[in-house]
Amino acid sequence: MITETLTVIVGFIIIIILAELIIKNAIQLGEHHGFSGTFIGLTILSIGTSIPEIMTHIVGSVNIIQNPTLMNTLSSLVIGTNIGSDIFQQNFIIPAIGLMGALVVIRKNLFTEMGGLIAAAILTWLFSLNGIISRLEGAILLIAYITYLIYLKKSKISESFHGTNHLKNKQVILAYGLILLSFIIMAVVSDEVLESSTILIQSLPISASFFGVIALGIASALPELTTSLIAVFKKKGDISAGILIGSNITNPLFGIGLGALISTYTIPNVVIFYDLPVKIGTAFLIYYFLFTHEKLKKWESVALIGLFIGYIIIRQIYFPTDFM
Repeated sequence: MITETLTVIVGFIIIIILAELIIKNAIQLGEHHGFSGTFIGLTILSIGTSIPEIMTHIVGSVNIIQNPTLMNTLSSLVIGTNIGSDIFQQNFIIPAIGLMGALVVIRKNLFTEMGGLIAAAILTWLFSLNGIISRLEGAILLIAYITYLIYLKKSKISESFHGTNHLKNKQVILAYGLILLSFIIMAVVSDEVLESSTILIQSLPISASFFGVIALGIASALPELTTSLIAVFKKKGDISAGILIGSNITNPLFGIGLGALISTYTIPNVVIFYDLPVKIGTAFLIYYFLFTHEKLKKWESVALIGLFIGYIIIRQIYFPTDFM
């Protein structure tokens, strides 16, 4: 227990340091290329911070192919981790940043950002209604993600609203290299934190269902949490919003899409009829709040966090064992 606790604490510290390095270099590259902070967050940073979820899908899907009898268990675990991470980011981290008054979403970009998030969640939900996400549906999710990235690049959301900062070629290569290396190390450290968290959580009287969706989902959201907070402290609220919204697009389309393309997934009823509807419903609520005044008011943020806590309690009471 002591070893696992120390691993979690040290892991958090390392992830925070790496997040600082990633944000610093990403901002420099964005200014060099003339991209907006929102675009950087929605693309480079959201993909990078989703590495733990993506790696979980790849490893899980390969194991499904090697051990078909474990399909239901492994599918439940990786889907639960993915959806749990998304719900934690969307329904807790976003309103928490809203409480800090640092969530920045320009109304004209709202459809591209939150609209993409809602569309990704609905598409994933529609594909899961029959209890299976097939290889074909996985391929469609991946194609949808690539199409979204192309749309982002061509849209005005990629244009910087600030001046550009031109770097030398060596500085550009170094910045990209540091970001890539930091993401790789972050993925490894996050995996260790996740594994140690698993051991700690298993010693508590909670169900596998609660553990898969809540505990692992929250643990795998550490990169998004740290990078978005670092962005806030650097007064880059547009990057912070881009990371969190972008990750909620990357995870279902890229993560689940790639995993399903490799092995196919079986989807538990609780994910279909509770988790995804909660995610979609609160996403529409956040869209409405942001459309009304381009930010989350404090009472709205508190309400969203309250809904997240209610979601956890209801899930544990009414769906205690039927996830795995």
